[in-house]
Amino acid sequence: MKTGLAGAGKGPAGWIFVILTYAAIVGAILVWCFLFDSARLRGQLVSIIPWFLELNFLLIIIAIALSFGVIRNQLKGISSRQWCLVSTIVILGMVMAAFVAPRTHRLFYDENIYLNIGQTMAAQKKAAMCAEGYNRYGEYHCAQLEHNKQPYAFPHLISIVYRVFGPSETGGFLFNNLVFGFSILISFLIGFLLFDSFPAGIYSAIIYCLIPQNMIWANTTAAEPSAALFSGLVMAAGLIYLKEKGARTFFLLSVLLPYAMQFRTESILILPVVGLLVLLHERETLRNRDTYILLAVSFALVVPHIVQLYAVRGESWGSSGPRVSLAYFFNNFRVNSLFYIKNIKFPLLYILLLGVGVFSKGKARQRLVLTTWFFLFWGVFLFFYAGSYEFGQDVRFSLLSYMPLSLLAGLGVFKLERALEPTGLSRPVRIVLIAAICVSFTGFLPLVRTIGEEACQARADHRYAQEMAELLPEDSMVLTHNPNMFLLWGKNAAQAAIATNNEPLMEHFFQRYTGGVFFHYNYWCNTNDAREQAFCRNILEHYDHTILAEYAERSYTFVLYRLNQEPPLVEDSIEESLKTDDSSGGRL
Repeated sequence: MKTGLAGAGKGPAGWIFVILTYAAIVGAILVWCFLFDSARLRGQLVSIIPWFLELNFLLIIIAIALSFGVIRNQLKGISSRQWCLVSTIVILGMVMAAFVAPRTHRLFYDENIYLNIGQTMAAQKKAAMCAEGYNRYGEYHCAQLEHNKQPYAFPHLISIVYRVFGPSETGGFLFNNLVFGFSILISFLIGFLLFDSFPAGIYSAIIYCLIPQNMIWANTTAAEPSAALFSGLVMAAGLIYLKEKGARTFFLLSVLLPYAMQFRTESILILPVVGLLVLLHERETLRNRDTYILLAVSFALVVPHIVQLYAVRGESWGSSGPRVSLAYFFNNFRVNSLFYIKNIKFPLLYILLLGVGVFSKGKARQRLVLTTWFFLFWGVFLFFYAGSYEFGQDVRFSLLSYMPLSLLAGLGVFKLERALEPTGLSRPVRIVLIAAICVSFTGFLPLVRTIGEEACQARADHRYAQEMAELLPEDSMVLTHNPNMFLLWGKNAAQAAIATNNEPLMEHFFQRYTGGVFFHYNYWCNTNDAREQAFCRNILEHYDHTILAEYAERSYTFVLYRLNQEPPLVEDSIEESLKTDDSSGGRL
């Protein structure tokens, strides 16, 4: 017997309670936002966000446990042989991501920041990157916390990995390999549940597995693979609820939703997508009071994230102009549309199959949900200043639209196969289509294996910094623009700006760290940013220094200096100043 939400609890007193609950949550948000300025809000969020994410994750685990029987019941139609096929595709995807795509950071230095925030959350339950920290006797501690404008769900997942296995860059890469495998599985499950068809699910999984950019970014430590996975998990939970309506399955949906909304700013768009899914298939749920009581839990869990968005509303996000504008639409629309049909970075075959899926007969409500899901997560970037897939490494934004795309393309394969069933040619057509998908993907393997020129100097900075880290003595402190890297490698590190802004702390460093104080002349010292160059120049002008290691990549130089507390000799200062001026000109 099903214990559905629909039809229960429609009394006026109950609705008054729901309205008051939502009013209280909205009131709390407004009071919190307007009672404090942005700086105070950020300081508070550093301590508050981790506890809300911890509670949310715990509720997800509880909800999965409560719904496990229902989930198993919905999947009982899948045979052991079919599960072996699904598992093979999942494992193949993870293996190819781990061993075919280069294991490298592609988004500098955000990926290092994500990992360091995860390290700080694991050790101190603080949602912040570290401006000054140390590793002593196996214990990591951040002395200066710095709030980050990005959402925190991905660093929170990393923090769980680090709590269990210890902090490391390798752990972050392996985690994203695993996330890719789960995403392939979720693509299958959504296709199976949405279309009531194993073949539609398996075709969707194959296509999702063999999307080149999916595989490339699965071997980074970027947040987008996890953002895509949790959007899919929300949709899967929505489908499980529609299959077997009840408080347990809706509770699973209601606790997955707020967590999924906290990976990227636009992750909130999964809310209207799952809302449309429920509206089209079970409209009575949206008329029921109990629905909104459970959704109030979702609303409450996402309160710190809403305040976070308010606190960082003035951030430039790297743009000197408006972050979002209609002026960006036409160029982004042209570039991002051609991305799918030029057959250079994305297989054109998948778009042709998607067209078959979109315009096929039957399953109209399902196709509408998937089309909406795709266009929301694809279209939102058309108005963003960095929304072009050819803008730096922002092709990663396309990952958020790949799951609905794969599902529609998988439906297209299924429809082609079904259309030829009466002729007895469905099996040969199936073999031909799967072979065509695989052969099409092989044409993109050179792309998957390519690291690329993009961010080559930043990548060199990271690579040489790892070598420099090996040269640092025990109980030493290194000043750098990117302390998060060194802290994750088990070293003591602090922001280079401290030498300019906090002279007493520098004196403390010289007295405290018996292994010495060092300066990492890094990527930011080479750029034509006068502010960043000033931090580097100030250190070399005010402290005597000797070179321990020096590297060059194109016109950029990377140096590890050992600093002495005494000021440099005048001759050395002039010589180093000239060297710095020569090495920093015309580098962009």
